[in-house]
Amino acid sequence: MGIVGDALSWLGDVISDAVDWLLEGIRGFFQTIIDVIVGFFEVIFAIIQGLLYVIYMIGVLAVKLFHVIFEAAKMLWSLVEGFARTLASLNYDTQATAGHGYSELIGKIFDKLQPLQIEPIAYVLLFMLWFITAISAIKLISSIRIGGD
Repeated sequence: MGIVGDALSWLGDVISDAVDWLLEGIRGFFQTIIDVIVGFFEVIFAIIQGLLYVIYMIGVLAVKLFHVIFEAAKMLWSLVEGFARTLASLNYDTQATAGHGYSELIGKIFDKLQPLQIEPIAYVLLFMLWFITAISAIKLISSIRIGGD
């Protein structure tokens, strides 16, 4: 081949190496820019995902809080209803009813205890029991808040 062939071969190797170096530099530059852009968008997407998760958890908390308040209101309403029914039943009549099988037995017991005249005491005790229960439950339900008392 000779000197000219060796010189052309060497020149071709130098040009090839220069082109490879230049292309590798351009590829590295664009890869760095792409990595920065992808990293930026990953951070933006992570922030958006975190905000959406916070909004989701606030919704879950709101639903759970609504359920707790709803159940407390149901309990308070049943307590008020029971208290009202107790007050309405203070004029208990011992006559036979079409209720359950114990009504007749209770009526017989009341008939046998009639001479002792303890019905007013029983009514007062029943009223006091329900009144204390109602007041305690209202205090308990009204003290439910963040942290409690």
